[in-house]
Amino acid sequence: MLTFLLAHYFLGRRPAPAHPAAATPTELVIVGTVHRPTRLFNPDSVMRILERVRPDLILVELDSTFFTPAFELKMPGRENEDLGVARYRRLHPAVPMRPFDYEGRNEFTRQHELLTRPGEVLALLDGLYQNRLLTPAQGQVLDRYYALTDSLNRYARQRPYVINQPAVYALAARRQQYQYQKLNEVVAARREMADYRAFCRLNADFWDQRNQAMARHIRHYTRQHRARRIVVLVGHAHKYYLLRELTPHAAAEGFRLREYYEYVQR
Repeated sequence: MLTFLLAHYFLGRRPAPAHPAAATPTELVIVGTVHRPTRLFNPDSVMRILERVRPDLILVELDSTFFTPAFELKMPGRENEDLGVARYRRLHPAVPMRPFDYEGRNEFTRQHELLTRPGEVLALLDGLYQNRLLTPAQGQVLDRYYALTDSLNRYARQRPYVINQPAVYALAARRQQYQYQKLNEVVAARREMADYRAFCRLNADFWDQRNQAMARHIRHYTRQHRARRIVVLVGHAHKYYLLRELTPHAAAEGFRLREYYEYVQR
């Protein structure tokens, strides 16, 4: 579906030339967000970020199934990004919006119960922990995972500037490592968790596949869309992964990664 929509958009346009070394690189601004409003991060926060950066293209954490062929949302969204982008585009209607998420994300999530089964895994691990059935090393993994999760959740209640700092990217990377690697090692070692081993592997693989697909789609837009400045709005736990995937390609593909707060407040 994404391929069809992209083809529809670019029909009649000449392919953009490869970025010559001397050309001004596209400024790619990855903004880590929180989806639900908090006191310090809400749709107005998204609106202010967009007003500050003034992008030529906005990429949102959705797949093409949410969009019409004209790249408008089929249904109004309710999250911070949806509302903030809608407000910005009412003032700047010429600025296009495009999807960049893994195609079929929601269907895959529903099919494999990715929103519910991780909770079952944690509940079983916690039961083993409370009954002192885990080894000391396994218990330490669970303790560390909870501590990292609590820390990351506290940052999610902060203002955008705080959330979009390298220390938070590092924290998110460490927390996700514990979720998708360290906890999975405990599950693999416990016979009581045998029924969940395949699910945990699938969940971890999907985390990688989804982020890698996001990065590929972002790179597609930097190559094909003649934009001076692109803003990518993505849940802050993904940002470290996208930066890791995109940075090695920046120089060769003619884009430069920037933070939204590097731009002068308007």
